[in-house]
Amino acid sequence: MILKEVLQARWKVLIFAFLALVASAGNIVKFFYARYLQASGSAVAPIFQEMVHDPLVKDYPAFAWNHWFATNGPLVVILFAAVLGGGLIAEEARRGTIFFLLSKPISRTRLLLTKYAVSAGLLLAVSVMSSLVLALAGLTLGQPLAVLPLLLATGLLWLVALVPLGLALFFSILFSDALRPVVFSLLVMTAMLLLPFILPSGELWSLGRSWQEQQASLMGGFPLLASLICLIAALVPLLAAQLVFRKKAY
Repeated sequence: MILKEVLQARWKVLIFAFLALVASAGNIVKFFYARYLQASGSAVAPIFQEMVHDPLVKDYPAFAWNHWFATNGPLVVILFAAVLGGGLIAEEARRGTIFFLLSKPISRTRLLLTKYAVSAGLLLAVSVMSSLVLALAGLTLGQPLAVLPLLLATGLLWLVALVPLGLALFFSILFSDALRPVVFSLLVMTAMLLLPFILPSGELWSLGRSWQEQQASLMGGFPLLASLICLIAALVPLLAAQLVFRKKAY
């Protein structure tokens, strides 16, 4: 069953792995080019002025955290997670293979958790791959990324991705197509990011602030609060999906 899930998701994985590579490599190219413009001392076009005067250009680890882990990375993995989770049950229902899966001598809970675990593993693989690209670039520059902060940042990025994965899985049980789960999971994710800013002191508990707390890990600290917020936000839709799937009639 695990191999089946991996094979079904292979094209999604390849596409988003490529997007993650392009995004992380784009940050590296941006860093190299900004360093080159600074060293050349020549006149810089207005479009590159902000990039050249970015204070993080002198510090590759800070640049990598700010431009990938706190900005581009979450956007890529959130969309990847929504696309992965949106078809976990909906696609099985659409093709009629859900009846074959339910006929197996395993519980619905185990079936759902297996599907979820495979998708979570694929998300982790893409996150780790992007981190390795950034780490190799750091070695090339002579500014290596510290291993422990890199692991912490990658783990937190993965926890962030589990939130839309659980949401998409939940909506995948409710709907029989893969598009609506993706759309609704992204809408709910957006609401989760914006709603805390409406509440008094809510920004302290927002998901957006949580994944940007990787600056704490860059300084050598462990982002405990951010990790707990992301973990709770990931578990709630997963538990809701289990409850709905147990009672869902096919």
